[in-house]
Amino acid sequence: MNTSNFESSLSRSLNSLNVEFKSGSKVSGEIIAIDRRSIFVDINSKSEGIINREELVDKEGNLTVNVGDKIDAYFVSDKNGEITLTVKMTGKFISKHLEEAYQSGIPVEGKVGEERKGGFNVKLAGKEAFCPYSQIDTHRREPQDYIGNTYSFIITEMNRFNIVVSRRKLLEQDKQKRIKFLRETLEVGNTISGTVINIKNFGVFVDLDGCDGFIPISELAWGRVTDPEEIVNVGSRVKVEVKALDWENNKITLSFRAAQTSWDDIAEKYPSGTVVNARITRLEKYGAFAELEKGLEGLIHISKLNPGEKIYHAKEAVSEDEIVSVVVEKVDTETKRISLARNFSTSDSDNEDNGEAIILTEGLSLKGIVEGLKNFGIFVKLNPTQNGLLHISEIKSENEPDISLKAMSKKYPIGSEINVTIKQIRDGKISLGLTEKMENSEDQAWRQFNKSKKSGSFETSMADAFDGLEL
Repeated sequence: MNTSNFESSLSRSLNSLNVEFKSGSKVSGEIIAIDRRSIFVDINSKSEGIINREELVDKEGNLTVNVGDKIDAYFVSDKNGEITLTVKMTGKFISKHLEEAYQSGIPVEGKVGEERKGGFNVKLAGKEAFCPYSQIDTHRREPQDYIGNTYSFIITEMNRFNIVVSRRKLLEQDKQKRIKFLRETLEVGNTISGTVINIKNFGVFVDLDGCDGFIPISELAWGRVTDPEEIVNVGSRVKVEVKALDWENNKITLSFRAAQTSWDDIAEKYPSGTVVNARITRLEKYGAFAELEKGLEGLIHISKLNPGEKIYHAKEAVSEDEIVSVVVEKVDTETKRISLARNFSTSDSDNEDNGEAIILTEGLSLKGIVEGLKNFGIFVKLNPTQNGLLHISEIKSENEPDISLKAMSKKYPIGSEINVTIKQIRDGKISLGLTEKMENSEDQAWRQFNKSKKSGSFETSMADAFDGLEL
């Protein structure tokens, strides 16, 4: 390279470093060094930009940036070859550069003091400023929620008598950045965190760290909610799932319940046969809704409220807020519904194995609970999820060939225990016999067999012994 070309190249290089910034200009650069007081940023100028370290320290005193990070800041001044930058003016730095902050729209840090007519007093490094109610936030909250907190503000008015500041302008700027970021990254089904900012009787508004979302009341729990404040509170941090995105209207619909518990988890927690005490929350003509846990409801169909008795409305069997024992019949993860049945048994330990209902097979003898009475027989609860029918023909005897419903209810009252044997299982229907009667019939058959085997073959005697005996 000849001398002429070298001088030309050097001139271009030096000119690229003589970048002039106006006060308040936004600059970007890379952090190249950090010491105990300052953060040095390469901004492609004749010297590094310097940011006061305290601007980038969190409430616990931890530094929030590292060497090599990219950072955006505001140009404040260039004096004696030292370029001063700020992310937000804090501490003593404010009093030295307050005018530049006002003229250039640089954020300043202030602490909200007492409430006054129309707004709040804000302290800016020893100076008093005023923030109107309408400029403290994008959503109105109780005044005490702000008092004592430190925020970033923009100075909107300044003279030798008054300083007026706005936090809302910064929040709205951040909101637009947040919306842009979420539009590029957020998808339906994502889980995201936010802060509850407002509660209405129809749902809950959530601040997604700069962008608003809404939880309809139906998405707060897997059951009916009448008061959203029973589920969440203003100011609480919540995890939510994105249900719908409408960027044209900047609407984000959220679900609180979906982010707390999945239906796969519910199905695992409440397998079929689980017995639990539940609170009746709603009564309908077709059945009663019962709350298994906070925000989780299932339906007891009217036919499962008082088996064996015909009722026309759930209120004939239970009352709201009544605690009843129920059995989980099915958790449907597709329709997101839980089917329940009323549990009348006082103890199912005889018919359970390690807390689970034993497998019912033909010929099995067990204890059941009388659940319902009809002219044609008795409905018997065999375990938390299965019933059987003891037909009236199994109850009749030579001494009592015609048994009335009244006599049956006296002998076998609802809720009483009864010893039965499973005779037949077909298409989910279970036919029962009285264990005592069946055992007596077997004894009689064996006695007949032993008595007659002397006079005939073994096969003939067995056939004769059990002839006409229904097992």
